[in-house]
Amino acid sequence: MSIDDDDLERAGTRSRRQLSNSKQYSVYPPPSPPPSKHSLETKRLSLKKNHKAPPRSITLIIIFFILFIFYLIFSFKTHTRKQTSVFEQSTEYNDSSQFTHYALLNKLFSEKNGITSSRVDVNRLDTLNPGQNQFLTQLSKGHTFDQLRRLTHSITLPSTSMNKQHRRVPVTAIVHTKTVTQLYIQVQSVLTQTALPEHIWILCDTEQKSEVEARIMTLDRRRVKILARDRMDATPNQWLQIMSHISTDFVWLIDQDIVPGKRYLENLIKLSMTKQYQSALLGTEAVMLKRENGRTVVECIPALMHSESKQMKSQVVDMILDSWLLHRSWVPYLLDALQKTTSVEPLTGLFISRVLSMNAGIPSIALPTDPIERAYWGDVRLQKAKKSDTCKSVEKFIQKKPLDLFYRSQGTKSPVFIYMDSLKALENLSPLVCRFASSKEDLHIVIGTGLLSDRQVKSYLPHSCSQSIVKVVIHDLSLVSTGDSTSSSSSSSSNDLLHRLTRIMSVIQPKVLIHTVDKENLFYSSIQSACKIADVTNIYLPTQDIPHVLWMTELPIDTLSKWNSFSIKLLINTDKKPHALARLLNSASAAHYLGDDVELTILMDYSTDQVTQTFVNNYNWKFGPKSVRHRIAQASQSHLFVESWYPASNHEYALILNNEIELSVYYYSWLKYTVLKYRYLEPENTTTKDMFGISLYTPPLIETDPKGRYPFDPNHVLTESNLTQNTPFLMQWPSYSGALFFPEHWREFHDYITARTADIHGFDMQDIRVPELRSNDWVKSWRRYFEELIYLRGYSMLYPNFKNKKSLSTHHLELRKQKMREEYQDAISIFDLPLMTQDDDDDEMRQLLLDLPSFDHLPIFDLWGKITNGEQLKERGLEFHDEISSCPAPILLEGEENQFDPADLLCPFARIVTLSVNDENDPLPELPTLEVTVYN
Repeated sequence: MSIDDDDLERAGTRSRRQLSNSKQYSVYPPPSPPPSKHSLETKRLSLKKNHKAPPRSITLIIIFFILFIFYLIFSFKTHTRKQTSVFEQSTEYNDSSQFTHYALLNKLFSEKNGITSSRVDVNRLDTLNPGQNQFLTQLSKGHTFDQLRRLTHSITLPSTSMNKQHRRVPVTAIVHTKTVTQLYIQVQSVLTQTALPEHIWILCDTEQKSEVEARIMTLDRRRVKILARDRMDATPNQWLQIMSHISTDFVWLIDQDIVPGKRYLENLIKLSMTKQYQSALLGTEAVMLKRENGRTVVECIPALMHSESKQMKSQVVDMILDSWLLHRSWVPYLLDALQKTTSVEPLTGLFISRVLSMNAGIPSIALPTDPIERAYWGDVRLQKAKKSDTCKSVEKFIQKKPLDLFYRSQGTKSPVFIYMDSLKALENLSPLVCRFASSKEDLHIVIGTGLLSDRQVKSYLPHSCSQSIVKVVIHDLSLVSTGDSTSSSSSSSSNDLLHRLTRIMSVIQPKVLIHTVDKENLFYSSIQSACKIADVTNIYLPTQDIPHVLWMTELPIDTLSKWNSFSIKLLINTDKKPHALARLLNSASAAHYLGDDVELTILMDYSTDQVTQTFVNNYNWKFGPKSVRHRIAQASQSHLFVESWYPASNHEYALILNNEIELSVYYYSWLKYTVLKYRYLEPENTTTKDMFGISLYTPPLIETDPKGRYPFDPNHVLTESNLTQNTPFLMQWPSYSGALFFPEHWREFHDYITARTADIHGFDMQDIRVPELRSNDWVKSWRRYFEELIYLRGYSMLYPNFKNKKSLSTHHLELRKQKMREEYQDAISIFDLPLMTQDDDDDEMRQLLLDLPSFDHLPIFDLWGKITNGEQLKERGLEFHDEISSCPAPILLEGEENQFDPADLLCPFARIVTLSVNDENDPLPELPTLEVTVYN
């Protein structure tokens, strides 16, 4: 079988260049040759024969095609709308999240990254913007009545009828009747809507049925049906169960004998189709609740809007009254709440608004109305600046029976979310819940997986907490349908949790989510992804660490939101002492890391033996990544220390240790809290920039005096100065027995020591000797240059101060020779401080963190252990600066940030050079220009 050039070109095996000389073009299918005269005659004969009797196969094909078309039409109608009896059966729903959560997230992903699958790429979530309701991001603006009209100008109503005079919309109107006095006017107002509902149901008690029929006898009843139920209002809000029978896209609930304007329904439907209000419960009659002087104040809308001089705008409220237009996808939330909640809210408006907001993330929005154009009013009987009867009844109800009606955050503060999925998680997190509830922060508890109910939470917390917890708001995620009830796969549940949690957080907009879901749990990735989408800080706390992190309730929410904004690295310099390294690593592994990932870097000296290397390679660090470095050439201890770390950003911190150090189990809690408090709580306080690190070790000796070391007891000095004992303090001295260093100051130190050592081993033009400092002659020690820098700048380090001289790290001085260890045993014991232990010192550690003073109230010691203050340290540094540098000290103006640049400290003064000549009349020789490199 031959293959021509056209086939080769289509198959990609022959290029067009090879066919450039050909007159044929690549066409598919290939053109047939022109028919001959004989073939045309043959074809005409065959057509004449076939025209007499068409084959049976063609007839069968036509019949089959017609049947197939009917089948497709029937299937399409059945799929799009399932017809059910109004009185007997209930419509089968798809997963409600199909209309809310999944639609929201899939739309978000497709718009931002072109992702069409419902599966979420966790690695790409950090590039996504939260898909929050656009109205909620513009709460301070809202929309006026004219702006709302412009929003809906181009919206086309969904219609179930082609008749332009009587446009029917896919809405089922349900009129809840308690009294029949206004029933005729009410039903007539529904029948005269510019957007006519497809079904109108009148729901009444069985005893009222005959009276209801008499009232509406003269009205058009083609679409009006009367549904009678026994004891319909015996249980609050149980009449809402009738919504399980609807088959339209919307349901319009009408209560309390209201008379809506003729364009009210049309306006609500159009607004619900706009991108700004498509996920909001809308209405013109509403209530806002406020807390003033310990009591609940009710503000009625539109009375509040009309009474104010400013222009009315749409705004978020606590409940919509009397009339509610609901998407069909919202109905399962309300029905599930009626079935699963033991005590149903007696106020219908509050029940609907609360359930939709807490369980589906759907806010309630009050719409402005035109004072003249009543066609858009929810109740045309209302008078301007007058309260509705329903609003008055709400006020009376609250006065008689005060309840905790608040479910949304009041004001502009972002709440704290605490997620729990079991009774065990509730027990573990209850100390945090109690402390947050007693603070000024708004607290929301999110319940997931269906293993915990709101009733269990409400009954457990009062017994666990010593104070009232009325400010706690509970969101029960189990109220949301999971779709396929037969599916219980982990991936389906995890994906469902992701969408439900994202929706709630996107609307309520918390800044922090706290939970105990382990990182190996499949649900952890869902929580992490939801937090990334909603831009919420994800704080995972291991169960055993919760008692040691109660101090987090003392920090503002804005500071807690920085929980994951910085990292603390653990760097260990070691040589050939595997037993000492093992002791340090074991103490580090026993610490509480509060769910953080802590990177461990072990820097092995060139002298490390095989035992140490094998131990380091095989060591399993469970709290984050581990990296190992090995030096191949000998270097001084100063180089090993200074070159062990260089910060990658201003939010990277390093704890630099050697294998003579041992750590307390509380060391990381101390570092975490102090960094948050002094670096992220008080960023506007410029004096905090003068703190260059945090020590774990309380120095027992002063080592800076040229006369020698002498004991140092900070509490003794504090008592003499009439200051509080056992208070953490600032000291102008760099600790070498376990200290955390800050990135900006470390870079400045790097630049400074680089220039200083280059000058000492080069031109030796800089003459920097701090007065009365013992380290002035320590040319090879990093401490000399660090002490110079902090003296010139007025920097200080934070030190702990516990009772009985306990510390968060201790220093084991290990002398090589047995004779020296015996001879200097007493001196060695001075450095070996007792560690804070979990069994004995838990209360003291917790109290120290809770009572940690602000930066301006910390006592300050200078290099020699004397009480001083920050201003005096600055003055000393500036005076010394003028003595050793010809460059002026930088003066920071208001609003300017410290650049942490040591260049102004490294300007040597001009010197007089002495030259020898043979005769005084001889000309002076020309001196070459001296080049000096200044490291900046």
